[in-house]
Amino acid sequence: MGKRIAGVLRRRLRWRARRAAGFLGLLSLSAALLAWGRTVTGYNQELLLNIGASIVIVAFSYAIVDPLFEELRRSRVEEHPHFDDEEFSAHVAAASSMVSIMDTGSHLLERSGRDRFLRALRTALGNGVLVRVLLLDPDSAAASQRAEEIRPVNVREVIVDNLRRLNEFAESLDAEMRARFQVRIYDASPTAHMFRWDDKALISFFPIGVRASAAPHLEVFMGSPLGEFVESRFDELWRHPSTRRLAEYVCLPMALRYDDVVLRSCEVHFVTLVDGWCIDGSPIVDQLTDHGTGPLEVELSRPLAVDGWAGTRFRLARVDGDAQRARVFALFDAKYGPRRLAGPGRARLALRLIPWREADGGGSALAGSGEVGPSASVA
Repeated sequence: MGKRIAGVLRRRLRWRARRAAGFLGLLSLSAALLAWGRTVTGYNQELLLNIGASIVIVAFSYAIVDPLFEELRRSRVEEHPHFDDEEFSAHVAAASSMVSIMDTGSHLLERSGRDRFLRALRTALGNGVLVRVLLLDPDSAAASQRAEEIRPVNVREVIVDNLRRLNEFAESLDAEMRARFQVRIYDASPTAHMFRWDDKALISFFPIGVRASAAPHLEVFMGSPLGEFVESRFDELWRHPSTRRLAEYVCLPMALRYDDVVLRSCEVHFVTLVDGWCIDGSPIVDQLTDHGTGPLEVELSRPLAVDGWAGTRFRLARVDGDAQRARVFALFDAKYGPRRLAGPGRARLALRLIPWREADGGGSALAGSGEVGPSASVA
C-alpha cells in the first residue's frame, strides 16, 4: 500500500510541477512585456501592455483549466478488441521507467511472438527500465480452477513453460540487467490481467471459455481509478508472504547429512508430484556413491508439504517402476528443459523425498514404505 501511495504521489507531483512551471513561465513572460511597455511610448506601449495583460489572463486560465483536462485525460479509456502482441512489445521496447506484467500464464512467451517479446524486454532492461513479472503458481488450486474454465488449454503446462523461458532469459542477462528483471509466482485467485508500460497499461479480466489474451482489453492510465485499483492488486500479490521469487521455484537449497555431519550443502532442481516431491540428486552423486540413500538425511531451507505434513527433514528413496520414472523425468524436462546427456550437462538422478517424522520418545520414524536401498533412478 505504501508503494502504491508513493507512486500516486509521485505522478501527481510531476503533474503539479509541470503545471506550476507553465504558470510561472507565462507570468514571467507577462511581467517582461509589461516592464518593456513602460520603457516605450505610443503604439508600441499600448501593444505591449495589452499583450502582457492578455498573457496574465492566459496564465490564470491555464492554472484553472489544465487540471480539468488532466483529469479527463487520465479517465479516458480506450477499448481494444483483442491483445496486440506486436504493439505491446513495441511499447515495452520504448518504455523509460517501468514494465509490469500480471497474468496466469502469458501468451507472450509462446510460439513465434516469444523472441520478439524477449528482445523488447532486453532493450527495456538495457535502457534502465525495471521489469516485474507476476505469474500464477502452476501447482496452485487457482491454476487448476482456471484450467477448468478454459479447457482444453493446459494452464499448468503453459505456466511451467513460461517460467522455464523466463529463467533461461534471466540467466542470459548480465548482473546489472538481471537485478532489474524480477519474476515472482503468486498463489491466489487471479482477478485481473495487466500489461503495463510506464504510466499506461492494458487491463482485462478473466473470461470463461477463452484465454484472457483473446478477450477485449482496456487501455488506461495508471493514475485512473481502474489503473490504481489493478496496481494495488499487483502490489498486494507481489509482497504477499506466499508469493515466491523465481529462484525459489527453480532451486531448492539443502544440506545433506550423515550421522548429523553435513556432507554437502548445495541447491538442487526439484519437481512436484501428486503425492510428494522429487529432487535431482546429480549434485550429491559422490555422497550417494559413498553411502547409498539409506543413512543419508536431507535438511531443506524451507518446509515442504507432503500428505498433510510439512517439514524440512527428509530421507531419500529411489523412484520405482519404468512408468513412474518416465513421468518424473517428463516433469523435470518440462520445468528445466530436455536433459543433456553429453557436453557440459549431466544426466539427472531422480530421488524421491520421504518425510522424516519425529516419533514418540525422541526417536525418528521414516514416513513411507520402510527402509530404502542405495539405488536411484538415473536418466
